[in-house]
Amino acid sequence: MFSPSGVAFITGAGGAVGQATCIQFARDGVTRISGLDISKSGLEATASILSKDFPNVKFHPVVLDLTVEAEVQRAVNETVATFGRLDYAVNNAGVAQRLLPTTGVTLDEYNKLMDINIKAVYLCEKYELMQMLTQDPLPANELHRNGSRGTIVNVASIAGFLAMPSLSLYTMSKHAVIGLTRSDALDYAKDGIRVNAICPGYIDTPLNTSTNREFLKERIATIPARRLASPGEIADSIAFLAGERSTYITGTSLVVDGGYAVQ
Repeated sequence: MFSPSGVAFITGAGGAVGQATCIQFARDGVTRISGLDISKSGLEATASILSKDFPNVKFHPVVLDLTVEAEVQRAVNETVATFGRLDYAVNNAGVAQRLLPTTGVTLDEYNKLMDINIKAVYLCEKYELMQMLTQDPLPANELHRNGSRGTIVNVASIAGFLAMPSLSLYTMSKHAVIGLTRSDALDYAKDGIRVNAICPGYIDTPLNTSTNREFLKERIATIPARRLASPGEIADSIAFLAGERSTYITGTSLVVDGGYAVQ
């Protein structure tokens, strides 16, 4: 559930989880969405779906490189210029690494992964917070809960608190995302801003299904649910943390993994 006057800002909106999140937000009542991605074609696909299924939704696509500070600042400014504010931020964009231990990964691979998985999240969160701090809270909704200045959901991973085989750099990056989430939740709760993370397990996306098939088969066998999550299931959880049904939750990392982490 979302305030009808709220504005969403979703990175990686051209990918599987980002697209599903845009759709779920629209389904739950968000009518103004800024979608960010490096892929113009991905954003066009998301825009096409929203236009067809949710004609009342205004979708503002922004093609950019999230690792460049000036471009992130521009995207936030464009969103505010277009829609007037920024209320529901989802920092979803990220990349995986090759299945190799630390000694097998090159410095170039390290730099690319950390730039997207950590630097981009930091830059987005910095400018999202700066905007949220300047705006009045949304009006109280029909649940009779006070409005907030904004909510942020960072997409981390179960790798944010577990050791994952042959994924040391990815694991390190997602630990960092959870650390940023918890620290900013602590610093900005007094300002009426909530910051949470979602920690998915293995998802049915091209990122996972294009990997080593034998490895993927072995991973699925270790998941108690015995299947991958759908992007829509992850989007459901993001919408819960971002929306008005979680107004007393901040600084948490919600695990959505089919039971993988409880073993």
